[in-house]
Amino acid sequence: MIREIGPPDLCHIVKIHTPSRSEPDIGSYHHVLGVDTSTSASLAAYINSLQYSLSETQGWFGSGNNWKIASGTYCTYNAFSNVDLRVQVKIPGGVDAYIVTPAGDRREVTEELWKECHVSSLLRAILYADPTTYSVTGLRRMTPVASPREETKFVEAIVEQFWNGWALGSNAETQVASTARNFLVDGLMTYFGGEGRYADCAAEILAPLAYAPLGGQQSSSRMSAEFKGIDPEVAALLAETYMEGDEEVQAVRVMHQALKVKSSCYPLLATQAEFLRRKKHPEAALTVARMAVKYAPSEFHAWAKLTEIYLEDGDYQRAMLTLNSCPMYTFVDHDYPRVPTPRRINFPVKSDVLADYDLGEQGTGPMPPSSRASLDMDGPGLIEEMALNENSTILRLSAPTLKCTFARVYKFLTEIVSTIGWDELLLLRSQVFVMEEEYRNSAIPSAAVDDEDQAEDEDEHVPLSTLRERHTSELSRPGEGEPSTDAILPTTNDAVDVAAEISNAVDDDAQVTNDDSLAGAEVEPTVESVEAPAVQPEAPSVILEEPGKGKKKNRKNKGKRSKDNLKAETTPSVEPSVLTEVLNEGDASAASIVAIGEQMDVISLSDTDHGEAKGSEQLSEVENVPQVAEQLSAPQSAMFETTPSEPTPAPEHLPISGGEEEGESLITKPEDSGDIIRKRLCERWLDNLIMILFDDLRMYTSWRSRMHNLRATGQPVTYRYTQAEWEALGDLALRLRRPSEAREAYEYALAIRFSARAWQRLLEMHSGVYMSMQQEEQKRHEGIPEPLPLTSNDSLMQALDAVVWLSVYHDRWYNNMAYPNPVCEQLIKLINIHGLSKVRNSMVSMNLKPAVFNMVKKYFEVAEKFNVRGSKW
Repeated sequence: MIREIGPPDLCHIVKIHTPSRSEPDIGSYHHVLGVDTSTSASLAAYINSLQYSLSETQGWFGSGNNWKIASGTYCTYNAFSNVDLRVQVKIPGGVDAYIVTPAGDRREVTEELWKECHVSSLLRAILYADPTTYSVTGLRRMTPVASPREETKFVEAIVEQFWNGWALGSNAETQVASTARNFLVDGLMTYFGGEGRYADCAAEILAPLAYAPLGGQQSSSRMSAEFKGIDPEVAALLAETYMEGDEEVQAVRVMHQALKVKSSCYPLLATQAEFLRRKKHPEAALTVARMAVKYAPSEFHAWAKLTEIYLEDGDYQRAMLTLNSCPMYTFVDHDYPRVPTPRRINFPVKSDVLADYDLGEQGTGPMPPSSRASLDMDGPGLIEEMALNENSTILRLSAPTLKCTFARVYKFLTEIVSTIGWDELLLLRSQVFVMEEEYRNSAIPSAAVDDEDQAEDEDEHVPLSTLRERHTSELSRPGEGEPSTDAILPTTNDAVDVAAEISNAVDDDAQVTNDDSLAGAEVEPTVESVEAPAVQPEAPSVILEEPGKGKKKNRKNKGKRSKDNLKAETTPSVEPSVLTEVLNEGDASAASIVAIGEQMDVISLSDTDHGEAKGSEQLSEVENVPQVAEQLSAPQSAMFETTPSEPTPAPEHLPISGGEEEGESLITKPEDSGDIIRKRLCERWLDNLIMILFDDLRMYTSWRSRMHNLRATGQPVTYRYTQAEWEALGDLALRLRRPSEAREAYEYALAIRFSARAWQRLLEMHSGVYMSMQQEEQKRHEGIPEPLPLTSNDSLMQALDAVVWLSVYHDRWYNNMAYPNPVCEQLIKLINIHGLSKVRNSMVSMNLKPAVFNMVKKYFEVAEKFNVRGSKW
C-alpha cells in the first residue's frame, strides 16, 4: 500500500553473455531518482545509457565487454492517479509503454498521465535528496534539473499540476492536505529555498497562481462572483517567500489583500503571526496566532506557532499548556520499495578516486599526509566496536527515534530547559499540571456513601470537595454580609452562559481563564484548551476522610455517587462580586472577547437538569476527549480543578533568564495578579517526552563529568567511546542546544573513523546553520569558546574540507545529484557569505586531484547557472 508520493523508480535489465550463449541470462535491478519521466523516449535513453557503462573499467555492472543488455523495464509511480507506469525497451527492438492499475489491469498511457508521472518523479527526487533521511540499497541519484532550460520545463509542470497537489497528501505534521500544505508545495519550497531563490519562486510560480482568475481553478464549483482578486492559501505561500526573500513590503501588501478576502485562512494567519514575531510585536503576534488556532484547532502547525510565540515572550506556563493541547499525529514513514532479496549485491569501487580517501571500508588504501586523519590503527577494531555498541546505553536513547509532531514538541521542551534549567522545568510542571497528590485530594472517589447510611455517616465520610462546598455556602449565606451565590447564579442548562458572563468582566489586559464549551465562549486557547489525555489516570477508589475519623464500607450502591456529592463537584465556585459585575456588563465585552479569537476550554458542569443527567456518567469514569473542539459530544467535567472558597491567587510566570541573581528562582509572580491559570491533567505522551528529556540530561551529565575527570587526570579521551557513540553524543549535545560540545564529539568521531553524518554536521556549523544556537549558548554559559566567524578564512577552509570528503563519499555510493543535495546547499550558503570567486580559489588552493575537483566543480556550476546570490563576485 503506497501512502505518500511513492518509492523511487525501479529499473530492471536483462544481461546476456555474448561469447557463450549457453550461459543463462542474468537479471539486474537498481533504484533511481532524478531521471526525466516526461516521455517514453527519455526513459529508453536512460536504459540505453547503461549499455555504455558495461565497457568502463569500473562501471555500474562491473568491468568487461562480455555482457550486453538485451532488454530493460523502467517503472515509475504516478502519485496523482495511483497507477504504475512501465516502459519496456528491447535492444534492438521497440519501446512499449503502458499503465498498470492497483488491480493489475493494463491500460494505455495518456498525455495527462505522462505529465503527472513527470511531476511525481521530480518531487521524489527533491524530497528524497538527503541520504541521511532516505536511504535505500542500490539507489542511484541523478540531478533532476540540470540547466535553466530544464527548470523552465519543471516550473511549467508544477504550475499545471499545482491545484491537484492536495491529492498527493501531506507530510506527517499536517492533518489535512490543502492547497498550501501538501507534498507538491514542500518540494517547491525545498527546491527554491535550498538555493535561496525565493524571489524567483514568487515571481515565476506563486504570484501568477495567487492572482489568477478563480485561483487557477476554472473548473471549480465556486462561482466567479465569489473570487475577489487573490487566493488566500496561495497568498500565504507568496507572503512567506517574500519574507524569506527580504521583500517585507510586498509580503505585507499580499497579506493585507488576502485577509480582506478570507480572514479565517489559518495558513495566512500563521504567516502573519510569524511576520509580527520577527518584527518584535509579541502581543499582536499572539492575538493572530490564537485566531489561527481557533480556525484550525486540529492542525499542529497553528499550535506550534502559538507555542513558539509564548516561548519567545517568556510565558512558559501557557507554552506548556499549549503543548499539552497540541493535536499529535501518528508518524507515517516514507514509502520504501518492496523488491525480492537479491542473490548478490555489486557496487564496483572507483579505486582511482578512493585511493587517497578512506571511507571506513577495508582495503581502500592509506591516508594522504595532507588530509584529515579518519582512521587510527591504534584504536579498537570494527568487531570490538560492534560488540561494545550492542551494550551501549548511549545508543539506546529514545530521543533519536522521535518523529513527526513528537519530535517538534520535544524540541520545544529542550528549548525551555536550555533557558530555565531542569529544576525550573519541574517546578513549572508542578504549577501547570495536576500532580499525583493533588489529584488524590481533588478527584471524586469512585465509591459514594450508601443512601441509607448517609445521614449517620455524613460527618465522618464526607468528600473533600463537599467540605469545600459547605464552607463556601456558609460564607456566602444570605443575610450575613454577602449575597447568596445561588440567588445570583442563573438557572440555565448551558454552563457556557455563566462562563461567558464571567469572561466579560475581565479587563482587556488581564487574561483570566474560565470554563467554556462548544457554544463558542472565547478564552485563552493555550491555557483553557481542550483536555484530551490519551490515557487518563483513574480516580482513586478510596473515600477521602477527615483526619482522625474511621472508614466505613459501603453496603450497597457500590461505585455510585450520591446526589449531594455530584452537586458538590459540578457546581462552580464563583466570586459573587464578579458575578454582579458580569450581569451589569452585558454583551459589550463579550464581543471583544470573541474578536480576539480564543476558544476551546474545559468547562464546569452546572447543577441543573442538564448537568445532573450527564454528571454521573462523566464523573464515574475519566473519558478520553478528542482534541478538536468540533468533535466534542459533551462538556468535560472540571473534577480535577480545585475550587477554593476564596479567589485563586495569580500563578507564577517564568521570565526569560538573564537578570536573576544567583540562587534565585526564575519563577516570579507577575505584577498584575489578575492572571489565573488553572491546572490541567498532563497528557501521557507529554509526560513520556519529559522522561525522555530526563534520560538525555542524565546521559549528558554523565558524559561531561567523565570528560572533565579524564582531562583533569591527563588520560586519553578519543577511545573512551566508540565512533558510533561519539556520533550519538554529538547528536545529544545538539538536541540540548550545546553546539560547541557537539562539534567536539563529532571531531572525536572523525578521529576514529570516517563518518558522513559527522562531516555533514560540521559543514552545517561552518555555514551558519547553528549560528543562533551558538550565540544563545554564549549568552547562557560562561567559559564557552567563541566559534570561528563565518567570514574567516579558517572557517571557510574547514568547511571546504568537509565538502571534499562528502563529495567523495556521495560519488562512492553513486550519488551524482548536484542539486538538490545537502552538500550543495551548504556550499551555496558559503558562496552567499564569501562570494563564488573566493570559494572557488580556496578550493583550487587545496591541490586536489582532477577527479576529486570535478566532483566539487559541479556544485559551482549550479551556482553559476542559476545565478544564486554571491555568484557574481
